[in-house]
Amino acid sequence: MLFGGFCQSGKGTGMSGRQDPIQMFAEERKQEIIKIIQQQKKIVVPQLCDYFGVSASTIRNDLRELEKKNLLKRTHGGAIVFSKTGREYLPESKENRMALQKRAIASAALEHIEDGDRIALMTGTTVYELVRRLPEKKNLMIILNDIQFAGWLEQNTDFDILLMGGFLRKKYHYVTSPIPNEMLKMINIDKMFTTCNGITLERGVTNSDFDTAMIAREVMSVSNEKIVLSDSSKIGRVTFTQIAALEQMDELITDEGIEQEDLEAFQRVISVTVAPNSSGEGYYRMPD
Repeated sequence: MLFGGFCQSGKGTGMSGRQDPIQMFAEERKQEIIKIIQQQKKIVVPQLCDYFGVSASTIRNDLRELEKKNLLKRTHGGAIVFSKTGREYLPESKENRMALQKRAIASAALEHIEDGDRIALMTGTTVYELVRRLPEKKNLMIILNDIQFAGWLEQNTDFDILLMGGFLRKKYHYVTSPIPNEMLKMINIDKMFTTCNGITLERGVTNSDFDTAMIAREVMSVSNEKIVLSDSSKIGRVTFTQIAALEQMDELITDEGIEQEDLEAFQRVISVTVAPNSSGEGYYRMPD
């Protein structure tokens, strides 16, 4: 995180090069925390302790008071921007968000796919990164609801593609259906890959759109292995509709930005693979 833009009166040079903590009264510190979280979207207690030169208990008290005022949402080890149910962005506006992390997650996800698999790919920018890596595999059958995915795969692979029917959601490139998909009741899927808008221990995997969550649930019901791809910025967020409780998923693949407390808490419920952001390193899977 880069807090340098908030250094005051010439003191310090930001998180990477600052020598002295910022000294402030309690209310000033809380205002500064709000500024930081609005820019960074996510903050952690140890970095705030270092930045302000105060104890972890002081920072936690600050975060607790700010949460009571609906100015942020506390998470394991820190806080994120407050959002009642999470805003859903258009796909084009999300492509560059956490792009490095999404590519790392997609590379780790690719290792879970074997030649000849029947896989379901739910819409999402992180899954699209996985789609672009699929030509490395052979003889796949792909079930999907995203027409952008389908067009790319048609142009770049010879895989069998099964496109789920329904209504096209304008500007989002995928289809949903208000009625159960009869086709899904007739097939069996080896592995399902889905993204989300939020993921927590308490509410599991959530999505901002009700119809999208419903079709994901249908696909889950006929999938042998269910894998959620989530960059670390979504951890601790809760959005409108629950796709699944965390224990209903088989694995979470995320990036190294996940906080240690969150990682350990998730690991008690689900298998976790952590993909590093640097391209030259291998990913690692947390032991069961």
